[in-house]
Amino acid sequence: MHHAQLILVLGVAGWGAVVGAVVGFTAIGKGLLGTPGLIVLFGMDPVLAVGTMAVAGVAMMFAGSVTHARGGNVEWRIAVLFSLTAMPGSYLAARFAREINDVVPLKTVIAVAIVFSVVLLFYRYVIMRAPARALEVKRAHLFLAPITGIVLGVLLGATSISGSIIVIAFILLLKLPSPHAVGTTSVVSAVSLAVASVAHLQQGNVDPLVLAGLLPGVLVGSIIGARYVNRVPRQALRIGILAILLAAAVMIVVD
Repeated sequence: MHHAQLILVLGVAGWGAVVGAVVGFTAIGKGLLGTPGLIVLFGMDPVLAVGTMAVAGVAMMFAGSVTHARGGNVEWRIAVLFSLTAMPGSYLAARFAREINDVVPLKTVIAVAIVFSVVLLFYRYVIMRAPARALEVKRAHLFLAPITGIVLGVLLGATSISGSIIVIAFILLLKLPSPHAVGTTSVVSAVSLAVASVAHLQQGNVDPLVLAGLLPGVLVGSIIGARYVNRVPRQALRIGILAILLAAAVMIVVD
């Protein structure tokens, strides 16, 4: 391995550890922070960045999901509904990621997703100032899962983003407390990413060298973050989510 390649792998590993820890705490950042980072910091082609981050995200989200499940932070009914409806869209969008990028640049889609996420979270946390509620998932709200799952599946497959939107949907629509929203999102993202990753690998949208650097960092970071999520005050978790999204927005706009 050449010195330049070694530096790349080490740099990506460090970035992966940061992203993994963030995802473990909040279930977001893999796509909204990780993918823009690969594009801006390491100069990757957007489609390659999406595919590589998606494959790395599978290991990351599954590792975090196991920890969240053990901690009782997963609502399995919701996770199954979202996963089943998200999988077809995530595969097809990943399969045709380059064609989508030719029509609408993925960087533009990522930027729009970031802005949308920030607006929704700002409304929920700053304007509404609604107090935390006990876990109560109404049956009527579950009907929103299939529709939302399809949309999020397409978004995830094309951009490797969806965790943040799922967290927001769980908090706003299903009234899940933050730890449960984070844990359930980890499961949905893990399943959907696994399906999308198959398509990305089939299409050659994965950089093996960058992936080798990402995997160790994201695995360790996600496990540590998920293990300590219940010890973080909810207000701090909310502020952290907003800060991550704003940082990602700055990264993608400045590039």
